[in-house]
Order: sequence, then C-alpha cells, then structure tokens
Amino acid sequence: MNRSQGQQVRHEPTKVTGGCLCGSVRYETEVYLHNGYICHCTICQRSTGQPAEITVLIKAGTLKYLKDEPKYYVSSDDGKRGFCGHCGSRIVWQASRREDEWLTNITVGTLDRPAEARVTRHIYADTQLPWYRVCEELPKLTEKDAGRLIELLRDELRPEL
Repeated sequence: MNRSQGQQVRHEPTKVTGGCLCGSVRYETEVYLHNGYICHCTICQRSTGQPAEITVLIKAGTLKYLKDEPKYYVSSDDGKRGFCGHCGSRIVWQASRREDEWLTNITVGTLDRPAEARVTRHIYADTQLPWYRVCEELPKLTEKDAGRLIELLRDELRPEL
C-alpha cells in the first residue's frame, strides 16, 4: 500500500558516497535517500546563496570522512554547517545536541549520485521566495510546523530511531 492508500511509507537507510566540488572533502554514510526535503529557511538561503537547499537525513553514527573534513560554522543554537575549506561547497548540517544527531543531514548536490534522492516535502515554506517554484505538489510545512516536522520524521524513520 502507498501513502495515497493511507499507509505510512517506511524509509530504509542507503549507503552513499559523496564530496565537495574540488574533491578535498569526501565522505561515506547511510542516508534516507527517499525522504529528502527542500528547506526554504533564510539561514539555508544565505549559507548556500540559493533560494533553498535540498538535503537528506543521515543515519546517526554512520557519517565518516574519507578525505579531509569540512570546516564548520555554528549557524544557530541547533546546529552547525559544514563546508569545504578549499572550494566552499556546503556539505552537511550537524546537530549540536547528541540526542538530535539523527537530524544531521547531507546536501543532495554533494552525493555522487544525486538523481537517486527523492524529495518528500518543503520545510520553512513561509520564507519560500515567491518566484522560486519547484515540486509545488509536495506538502509544505512552515516554521510553526517545526514540532510536527520532527514527529513526522521520527514516525517515518522508525524503527531506526
């Protein structure tokens, strides 16, 4: 049964590799490849220089850097953003609190095979730029939906969490 028939879809982690534009930072991890989201928050907009960022959650404890590691910028109390110190590619958002490690995510564009990722929703849609329209058929959550988003993600990723 699929979602349209009323049953929740479970997501399994998939082993992936990826890295930055110049190849200095390389990683391997397990991600929830078919549970990506488009984030329209103003911090993602500023940190990427783009209208939104598309990411997938990693399975906690699986992220390993194979070549160099990103530099980090603490962008909020909730987490820090990792980027290549050479080419500037945005790679990872890492949660500050250990109990939130499962929210750590990788940018889809850094995956070696980004076309395999699937986006399931928009988040922080209340700050979506009015001229940026992509995947408009997907559900949209706003900043005030943040608590509900956490619960949705936990439900979708169980029994992993």
